[in-house]
Amino acid sequence: MTTTNIQPKPGAASGPIDSSEAQPEVREAMNAAESLTPDARQWWQRNQRWFWGTLILILVGLVTIATFGGLALNSNRFLDPTSPAPNGAKGLVTVIDKHGVDFFHAENVADLDSALAASGTKTLVVEDPYYTLQDQDWADLLEVGADRIVVLTSSFPSQALSGEIAEFEGNYSPRTDADGEVINESMPDTFEATGCPGSFGENAPSITNLGGREFEPAPDAQGCYQVRDGYALVIGSVETSTGSTEIAVLGAQQNLTNESIVKDANAAMAIQLLGSNEHLIWYTANPADNAADGGPTFGSYIPQWLLPVLLLIYLAGFATIIWRGRRFGPLVTERLPVTVPANETLEGRARLYDASNSRLRALDSIRVGTISRLADLSGVGPGASTEEVIAATAGLAGVPREHAHRVLLTGEPQSDRELVDLANAVAELERRVRATTGRSKPTKPHVHKTSDHTKRKQGSQHDE
Repeated sequence: MTTTNIQPKPGAASGPIDSSEAQPEVREAMNAAESLTPDARQWWQRNQRWFWGTLILILVGLVTIATFGGLALNSNRFLDPTSPAPNGAKGLVTVIDKHGVDFFHAENVADLDSALAASGTKTLVVEDPYYTLQDQDWADLLEVGADRIVVLTSSFPSQALSGEIAEFEGNYSPRTDADGEVINESMPDTFEATGCPGSFGENAPSITNLGGREFEPAPDAQGCYQVRDGYALVIGSVETSTGSTEIAVLGAQQNLTNESIVKDANAAMAIQLLGSNEHLIWYTANPADNAADGGPTFGSYIPQWLLPVLLLIYLAGFATIIWRGRRFGPLVTERLPVTVPANETLEGRARLYDASNSRLRALDSIRVGTISRLADLSGVGPGASTEEVIAATAGLAGVPREHAHRVLLTGEPQSDRELVDLANAVAELERRVRATTGRSKPTKPHVHKTSDHTKRKQGSQHDE
């Protein structure tokens, strides 16, 4: 904080100066003496543009994530009938719609029940991307009254269908990869429509080998598009309470995607399979359907009060950050060097030694300074060894050499009392040596002064 000393005029009344009654130069000085820390109003005036700009960017980011993130989640799903992505199936739905088939996408059980209530023949496509359907769900789907059920899911077979329609035989790989490189020479490029029921063989004589799953048909079912020991498509029928329902299990699901539907007779096979009835209902099994039936969900284990409490803690933490962040004001500069009294340094080091119980280190600090002074007092010089200083000190102080050696070098304090005793003994040795030599203070180092004549002579030699 900046302060300005203002000398009062002679005869002026002493006491505090009211800013409203002060002279212009006095008011200017008082304003300069105010704290540089801005108050809340000043801070808001300086930073409100940044605040609103940041808030708008956050809102735009949240909207963008919610919009495009949700679209990306839906559009990138394999065989999504609403997705124009390469692995979606919107192209297939568009082609079937042009053939006069009414299409409906049911994303939950309620939508499925609504679509099945329509009159006319129906083809039901069952897609289970989240592996939601259980055996009972498959059994319930058989009773919905659809004329044909097309299974497009890797969770098949279920026990309700495997014995009557098909058994899973295994996975098969394509002959070539996306770049045309041969990866499996034993596999053909296409599968021929051998043994297919109805008009599959005439309208869709071959489909592309893009990899998938093959099935072994049950005794009363027929296989179509033979792979190895199994088939890429198996068609059969089961008896239900509503009559006979045709079941088709398709293992060549990759052939229905937007990027593959135009190859070979893939489109013809798809139209023959999905477009033979008046209505096409595409059911995507939803995990929430099981929760609606009474099954516990992850959210059911979370207390209702948890979210409000977390929000309150977040707001309190944010308020604390703002409050404490401005508590001590902005940083101020201080001119260097800063003078620190030697006594403060001494006491600080003493506290550190005391906190760590470093008695020997504290005593050694005293010994080092004392031995340096004793070397000067005894005349042995700063280059003498510690043993030489101890010998000279013992002679001048009139004490045994062993005593001086223990006090100045080998004695180790085991308690605070022993530390004090040894420190006093060190001081007593120095006092005795000073008394013997008659020097109450250490002598200053002798500085050899160079005479003017010598300086001139050295300067002339340097010039030469």
